Amino acid sequence: MGSEKSLETILLEKKDGIGIITLNRPDKLNAVNMTMRREILSTLSELEADEETMVLIVTGAGRGFCSGADINELAAGTRDSKVAKQTNHSLLVMAKAFYEFEKPVIGAINGVAAGDGAQWALAFDLNVASDKAKFAWPATNLGILCPYGIIRLPSEVGRFKAKEVLMTAKFISAEEAVQWGFVTKVVPPEQLMDTAFELAETIKHMPPLSIRAIKKAVNRGMDGYEFAEYILDTLQSTEDAKEGTTAFLEKRKPNFKGF
Repeated sequence: MGSEKSLETILLEKKDGIGIITLNRPDKLNAVNMTMRREILSTLSELEADEETMVLIVTGAGRGFCSGADINELAAGTRDSKVAKQTNHSLLVMAKAFYEFEKPVIGAINGVAAGDGAQWALAFDLNVASDKAKFAWPATNLGILCPYGIIRLPSEVGRFKAKEVLMTAKFISAEEAVQWGFVTKVVPPEQLMDTAFELAETIKHMPPLSIRAIKKAVNRGMDGYEFAEYILDTLQSTEDAKEGTTAFLEKRKPNFKGF
């Protein structure tokens, strides 16, 4: 038996012990706003308490997985420090929620994963990707940074590769992501969900206590949230951050001045 629930920004399906969260703002490439964050956090709490759900799959509706934070909300943060702190804190809360979710989380990355989308991919336990997928942590273009990216990416891919993609904001392909180690398999788009389900089916039949212990043990030693949030708050208040978000919304090249 399965069940489905549609919220404002996400879809939730439960099917034979597997939960599926689908980010559902396809007209915005599933850009993340505060409503989506609240709905995901509430849904994670629901799934954690649901004894029948053993594994979670996260994917995106439409042609992208997640294009990152809603730029209008980031722009509002450059004008209001209280809004900035709320938004910045929520960025890390979301990644941490996926990372610390007791049950295994599989990312089914169906297209662009940028900003929040790429940060969440780093927080998931396993990722399978469409050959159309690509990844970036491009907040540097806005005069800020991806707070979870600066914590997690170096330990996943090494400090030199991490600095390259964080400092240049360039995209990497799904095949590169496999080579770098944070995607386990790349498949054609039409095979993506079947591949994710096959992986989830295998894991759901494994001993739950062992799976949870493995997740906690492998993830042990994670740190750096306080610094990442502090530095993002600091950058958010700069003139460069205002210029970066304004330039993005006005579809022009930003003129950064270093203050």
